[in-house]
Amino acid sequence: MKTGSALILISTLLLASACSTLEPYPEAGIRSITPDQVSRLKSSPDSAMLEWGGVIVALENLKQSTELQIIAYPLARNGRPDTDEPPVGRFIAVSAGYLESGDYARGRQVTVTGEIDRLREGKVGQADYLFPVLLTQKIQLWPQQYGATVTPRFNFGLSVGSGGSTRGGVGVGIGF
Repeated sequence: MKTGSALILISTLLLASACSTLEPYPEAGIRSITPDQVSRLKSSPDSAMLEWGGVIVALENLKQSTELQIIAYPLARNGRPDTDEPPVGRFIAVSAGYLESGDYARGRQVTVTGEIDRLREGKVGQADYLFPVLLTQKIQLWPQQYGATVTPRFNFGLSVGSGGSTRGGVGVGIGF
């Protein structure tokens, strides 16, 4: 009986430890307003702190700041751009000081928090485009992802059976 109780206790502890969840990235600004909406309406919310993210397509280091041109994507719960969703516009993030072009390279994902400074006319290829310019207060550079993302899977099973009136058994199974 003591062995069965110990197995059940160990199994319960293993199961509880496997149930941890990824903490969501705390929202630091409004996520519901997109760069595309700001461009189309040709106006921005007054003094609103926005949180946008996406994929860097260009970086330009200036004398006192760095400008990142970013293709925006909706943000997942953890704050990372969800590139499986359709893009929601483009924007320019202006960060005070120097950002290393090797770190903030084309294709890297970022999440930026800040306020809109203005709208700037520019081009995407040969097409005219109106870019919202976001003055960054916080910038999160996400680690690079290589290959397809795989969701780890962990299965746990516990069973108790009866082998008749005097014998019983406990089974534990762990699968990956």
